[in-house]
Amino acid sequence: MLPREIKINIKKDDVNVSKMRRDLFFQPEFNPSSYYRKIHFSRYYYALIILRHYIKEVSDYYFSSIGAKNIDLFMLTNSVSSPTGPGSDSKPINIKLGKLKIFLVDSSQFGFEPLLSEKMKKLYCYLPSMRGENPDRRHLNQFFHCEMEMIGKLNELTPLIENYVKILCETLLSMPHVIDRISDNPTKTKLMLNRTIAQKEFPKICFDEAAKLLIEGRKKGLLNRGKHGRNITAKGEIELFKILKKEVPIWLTEFDRDIVPFYQKPARNKEKTINADLIFPPVTTGSFGGEIIGSGQRQDNAKEIYESLHRQKINCKNYNWYINIRRFNDYKITSGFGMGIERFIAWALAKRNIRDVALYPRLKNVRMYP
Repeated sequence: MLPREIKINIKKDDVNVSKMRRDLFFQPEFNPSSYYRKIHFSRYYYALIILRHYIKEVSDYYFSSIGAKNIDLFMLTNSVSSPTGPGSDSKPINIKLGKLKIFLVDSSQFGFEPLLSEKMKKLYCYLPSMRGENPDRRHLNQFFHCEMEMIGKLNELTPLIENYVKILCETLLSMPHVIDRISDNPTKTKLMLNRTIAQKEFPKICFDEAAKLLIEGRKKGLLNRGKHGRNITAKGEIELFKILKKEVPIWLTEFDRDIVPFYQKPARNKEKTINADLIFPPVTTGSFGGEIIGSGQRQDNAKEIYESLHRQKINCKNYNWYINIRRFNDYKITSGFGMGIERFIAWALAKRNIRDVALYPRLKNVRMYP
């Protein structure tokens, strides 16, 4: 449950919103040239700021309660992490710092791992991540990313992720007047949030089983096959909920090894990895759903990492420092996850586009002011 003081503060902030009619909170049409005016005058953005503020506040509360320490890491890096998997739809953004070619940070994972030790077992952040793929209804070129890395195996991490999702759902339900004014379907939003909280454990399905069900359905565009393995599309993730008749988040586990980033630990079946994506059912037909959280157990064996890098044709030179961590005398197995904040909010509010829940949606080739 939420701490009492946060509930009280939410109610105080919520008073002005509750006195205003829903029709005053209409979502402005996106226009880059006049955007700065709309975020100043629009009540929609006023309510969105309240919601985003408490998601951040409750995130800090939750991670502190499980013993995780917050650290603000670098925004520039020599080593990108998430976009390295052949199945990833992300691209790194490179820049020049003097004569040095480096990247904007896509994830804080590589900053966390050298810091973990017996004295510092859990670390988290709530920071922007920048990626260079073409933006669409699921992707922004800058988004907020809540990430945690910890000493332990994936089966120790997933219950913490589930509890985090549930406490965020409770947070939104503690702001009913905000939901009533900016959700595209307030009734179904509340129903979905309550259903998610009530689920004792989120169901799991392995990738192979999910792929088989999608193939048997004989619909196109659900499963991609490439030289590195298979990948379930966003459309395929939504179709799974229809096939399984589930209306709560589902863990999709054990992906093909060469599709995911090299640092994911191979499973007992060496062609699979110990990883799990948490996919979410759309609140309404056509609204946002699919993968919102990605998690995995990290490689703990230097030889296996070299093997994965070789299989994915990635230059080892850039990641020797990462491999050397496994040679530390006090090295322990680690696992981690990342959640896209805008994706979670878009899902909860039954939005169709994550751009609509970002205060400053940065889109490639679109000039925004400021």
